[in-house]
Amino acid sequence: MEKSLDNNGYIDFPFPATTNEDGSVNPSGFDLTQQPERIDEIKAGKDSENMRRLLEEVNLQEGLFMSLACDRQQRPDRVCGFIDIAFRPDVVHAHDEAEELEARFEHYLGCQENQHEMPAGTLVNYARAVLDWGWSPLHLRQQHYEKITVRFYCQQPEDAEWCFDHLRHFLVSWYPAWRCRQR
Repeated sequence: MEKSLDNNGYIDFPFPATTNEDGSVNPSGFDLTQQPERIDEIKAGKDSENMRRLLEEVNLQEGLFMSLACDRQQRPDRVCGFIDIAFRPDVVHAHDEAEELEARFEHYLGCQENQHEMPAGTLVNYARAVLDWGWSPLHLRQQHYEKITVRFYCQQPEDAEWCFDHLRHFLVSWYPAWRCRQR
């Protein structure tokens, strides 16, 4: 995963709503771990059942991660957008751990291939084709963190739903269990 200079318009979190040059509005970023009642304000969660479930499970229960911002756009020929995540402020982690999440996600998909007796590389290669991982600096609760951005570019809405479902399972269940085994 490479460091990205494109930080989706923010380094400090939470952030206020802003108006872009084209007149579109970038909605505010808020901390769902501290303000769970605001989840219905997130348009991407209204447009996608699995994005909503990802946001609920990552933010509204105890865990390692929190979401920072997300977007999902239906275009005539594709579904695209992003989700920004970070380790929660109370989770002790090394800088390298954030940079290695993409490799861990690919390891998780490889385990799924084995479990479901799929040809090696089937899920991993698909994920590489539709997901783009990056990280950038983040200031959260007066501390320096890494923000992980996962961008998605899918031809069909159900492909995006597949991505959200696997990201949710990875962030909420698989990675925390794998991390515990490594310590």
